[in-house]
Amino acid sequence: MGRGFVPLVSKSMHASGQFWVIFILGVVLKVPIFILGWVLWRAFRVRDQQNPPSDPVISRMALCAYCGSRITIGYDAELLHRQAVLVSESTGEATFDIESRLIRAAVGQPRHYPEEPDFCPDCGEQTTWAPIEPIDLSGVAVTPGRRG
Repeated sequence: MGRGFVPLVSKSMHASGQFWVIFILGVVLKVPIFILGWVLWRAFRVRDQQNPPSDPVISRMALCAYCGSRITIGYDAELLHRQAVLVSESTGEATFDIESRLIRAAVGQPRHYPEEPDFCPDCGEQTTWAPIEPIDLSGVAVTPGRRG
């Protein structure tokens, strides 16, 4: 029984070279592509776990270390996104388009930069910017001043 089956299988496989072409193209060459896809997916997943999403950008002020001129760096991303959502709900326009226009308007204000410039706009020196931290006065009790 086994002798009659083997010559039949080998005869059909050797007679048709198309079977091996289809086998190699359909199976053997696709395996490395699937492995590469899995490796890339795994690498991106590990990278995303190592770098969690950052907080939204907020606007902050900075002073030139040489001349003391003040500039504003960045923009309030969360506030601009909320404004864009409200406008898009009322107009039906895409939120992304509205948000990009709002960001351009915010950064286009005088002495307002998306990131720290290398040179001070006032003194022209290559500078280091000293950040100005916001002051939180919510925990301070207001006392009336003295008159007179």
